[in-house]
Amino acid sequence: MSGSAATPAPQIRNVLLLGHGGTGKTTLAEAMLSVGGVGSGRGGILDYEPEEKERGHSLSLATASFTWHDHTINLFDAPGLPDAVGDAYPAIRAADLAVFVIDASVGMQPQHEQLWDACEREGLPRLVFLNKLDRDNARYQEHVDTLRARYGKAIAPVHMPVGVESAFNGVIDLLHNRAVVLADGARREVPVPAEREEQAAENREALIEAIVEVDDALLERYLEGDIPEAKELEATFARGIATCGFFPVLCGSASMTVGVRLLADFLVGEAPSPADRAPVVGADGTERALEEPTSAYVLKTLSDPYVGRVTILRVLTGGLSSDDHLVVARSGASVRLHQVFTLTGKEQHPIEVAAPGAVLAVAKLEDVVTGDTLHAKGAPFAVAPVPTPEPYHRVGLVPQSAGDEDKLSTALQRLVEEDPALRVERSSETNQLVLHTLGPTHVVVTIARMQRKFGVSVRQVPVRVGYRETLRGPGEGLGRHVKQSGGHGQYGIAQIEVEPLPRSDGFEFEDRIVGGVIPNQFIPSVEKGIVEAMRKGVAAGYPVVDVRVRLVDGKHHSVDSSQVAFETAGSLAFRDAAAKAGVVLLEPIMEVEVTVPDDLTGDVMGDLSSRRGRIQGTDQARPGYTTVRAHVPEAELLDYVGELRSLTSGAGTLEMRYDHHDEVPANIASKIIEEVAQDD
Repeated sequence: MSGSAATPAPQIRNVLLLGHGGTGKTTLAEAMLSVGGVGSGRGGILDYEPEEKERGHSLSLATASFTWHDHTINLFDAPGLPDAVGDAYPAIRAADLAVFVIDASVGMQPQHEQLWDACEREGLPRLVFLNKLDRDNARYQEHVDTLRARYGKAIAPVHMPVGVESAFNGVIDLLHNRAVVLADGARREVPVPAEREEQAAENREALIEAIVEVDDALLERYLEGDIPEAKELEATFARGIATCGFFPVLCGSASMTVGVRLLADFLVGEAPSPADRAPVVGADGTERALEEPTSAYVLKTLSDPYVGRVTILRVLTGGLSSDDHLVVARSGASVRLHQVFTLTGKEQHPIEVAAPGAVLAVAKLEDVVTGDTLHAKGAPFAVAPVPTPEPYHRVGLVPQSAGDEDKLSTALQRLVEEDPALRVERSSETNQLVLHTLGPTHVVVTIARMQRKFGVSVRQVPVRVGYRETLRGPGEGLGRHVKQSGGHGQYGIAQIEVEPLPRSDGFEFEDRIVGGVIPNQFIPSVEKGIVEAMRKGVAAGYPVVDVRVRLVDGKHHSVDSSQVAFETAGSLAFRDAAAKAGVVLLEPIMEVEVTVPDDLTGDVMGDLSSRRGRIQGTDQARPGYTTVRAHVPEAELLDYVGELRSLTSGAGTLEMRYDHHDEVPANIASKIIEEVAQDD
């Protein structure tokens, strides 16, 4: 709908739906749209891409809006699968409230905790919606108590179910001591059932405790035994949410459309608007009020095969109009807003103007990517993008044909602009095109999108590890390149001494020539030949590093010597010296930090040790979680993202960075060298 274009900031609600995959976020979003008169509630509005339909899960951020009680509610439906969650992070900057959707038959899951922590870092207000209370094994009180144990008394139960599982048919409003039930297809307000009065009273007390903590005067009265009335509590309610003073817990069943209207009512009545969260803070700490010059934040870019590039914006300040000219803060480039519209899934609704806080889309903006800020000319301003999780799962990409190779670079660039969790690089050591993702499913989905959107077919191959070679000890080598069989010949002889250097000391070349046995103009050629031989490797074709070479003797010919001859002589001399000195294979060692629940620490340490890892120590990350630090060969980590997810049921988080190269054990080195020889 296009209502957000004319809606003033105080009547806008920008709501980000977050949670683990499968909790019913999209079902809840579409139920809210349905009660707001958008769609049928039977799905298909937000998860419309073929890859999403095939897997039955959201894989990209989707946006939609509806009108409720003269307010515009903009929904951001973020994917919750570990391999797709990268889209959720940029949307945190565009939202004014995050709704954490939890499956009441399962409870808190790892992705909830990771996203909650991200919202905490960014100061984004949050509420919890316990969904699927009609399911078998659904539980309410257990999950509320778990949340309060994890996040403290700021977790405030606002709603509780009349019953659970097959008995679920309504929601109790704890603040006002009333229930809303579904009976004979109609919603009715009724008193709190007698059998739920005691539990409701206990939860209402927890709610009141959370509210009064936000207001010193109310807290003092409460501690003296004076319980504030509901109207007094209501006055503090919205302020407490907006300031992250407490986090309400609502509940319902999106599939039954129970609790959905109450949630929409709550968003309009209590959730913060863009005006409540102003001013907007820039990356440099400067502040900008809503009425100040225009600025807008890019929360998502899409590549549509028919429309082309589509950019989704949150207007931060100043408002926007069709045909406005803005500046990209990152690049300084000027862009014009041609086609401006709102999006509900893939449906477009043209608009002309948008107020601060509005969410809209613009077609065909070039050089604009997710996380960018656009601002009015002459009024520079930029907000900091929210960091996305590092994509540690890597695969090599090989185009299926020459035609695919020609289009591959452009396709990958567009996909990286669309998906903030993707990285692409051409490895400087292996010359392999490497795709960095959040996991195996992320790879499959990316390759499918590349084929569907850009007609580019690729296959994934294992990442080649950046092995290196070095010398085991000192040695001497002679390089002789002599061809004098008539005509202009080739003549160059070089004798060298080599020795290994400490790790990471690089390459040193020393000229020890005396008496002019090799003329000065040919000495750089000898060095060039040595460097080329080191680049090509000796034992397994990997670059040789950390070596000192001394050029100690040689011979030249007054006619037949040349730069090429001495380059060849230098190369031959190095290969001869390396063979005598012995070659050691080095492998990259990664510094790994794995954070897991305490009870999984032993399993993770054992798994890392089985990967030839050396445990460096452990630290207490936070209550109930331990961080394991280790040095692990990169070759043992190529499948680690998926394995860690499986080992910890998704509860483990990973940080990984290159640390150093170290010697490969002899038995493994011999296998690597043998495999290289077979490939050749």
